[in-house]
Amino acid sequence: MGNRPQVVLLSRLSTHGETLYGALQSVCTVKWIARKSEFRTSPFRFPLRLLREFFLLFRLCRSAPNARPQVIIVHSIGLDAILAFAVRKITDCKVLFYAISADVLAEKRIDRTSFLRWTVRNADMVLCGNGRIEAEVRSLGGQATKVLPAPFFPLDPGVETKKEFDVITVGDLADFAKQNLLVEASAYLDPSVRIAVVGEGPQRQYLTELSRRHGRSQVSFLGCLSSMGMHRVLRSSTIYVRCSPDEGAQSSLLAAADLGLPIIALDTDQDAELKKLYGLRPLVPKDRHAISLANTIENAMANYSGLLADVSINREALETYSRSWPRLAETAIFS
Repeated sequence: MGNRPQVVLLSRLSTHGETLYGALQSVCTVKWIARKSEFRTSPFRFPLRLLREFFLLFRLCRSAPNARPQVIIVHSIGLDAILAFAVRKITDCKVLFYAISADVLAEKRIDRTSFLRWTVRNADMVLCGNGRIEAEVRSLGGQATKVLPAPFFPLDPGVETKKEFDVITVGDLADFAKQNLLVEASAYLDPSVRIAVVGEGPQRQYLTELSRRHGRSQVSFLGCLSSMGMHRVLRSSTIYVRCSPDEGAQSSLLAAADLGLPIIALDTDQDAELKKLYGLRPLVPKDRHAISLANTIENAMANYSGLLADVSINREALETYSRSWPRLAETAIFS
């Protein structure tokens, strides 16, 4: 154990962070700091928390074995990236930015683009969730990149739960996530179809008002959930919809596939990534339009028994992928 390399995980993403933390245990020794989300911290207490995390990160980097430099994996851009780069300035640590999904594919306002370019150019390595994200990172000036898809653990299916929702989608409620397509699609579905939207973000009010404008009450906004809460809602749902063309394979999407939910993915390029990297077989609407999405959902619900073969293949593919991930991670992080 003493010869194992050490990684400091700087992540505030509950589901992604917990999954990555657990997966890395089989590869190296992991110290996880900054577990609490910035959005759940009082703005008056956050500077103190950031200062405390800086000194914790500094101490961990200084106490790392001398055989190799300490590795910091930053899970998202923002103050965490600045924190990691500041510690690198006074130690010999390496900073890896893990662009696991839409971090670098969000709206490109001028200020955000400048900061993204600065982040990916200054990182020692950018680990990209898929090839599309890697291409985007390189277009922003990041040259040191490697593809490392999201880790996954096969789940304990647990006790059978009553189906509470027909459709579920998970993600940041932001413009790039495109949950508006699913909300708009509700207008073309039977009013009895129950839809769960999990996540929080700046588009929450807009999406709620959009749902009301369509006169639909079957869309439930559940906010952010813990991993346990997320899995409970996934087990009580029937179909998972990945709305965003930029999200990649989130932990929730992989968990949904493992729990036997058919996956509807609204982007052909990313569908190819889902097949190539994970072996998944998603359903693909004819185009990115609310009516096409509604038709795909209706067909999946009407022919659910016919999808069980693909569902079984998805679960087997994820088991194979989860066994191969430690080798992929070791190569990407330490080679």
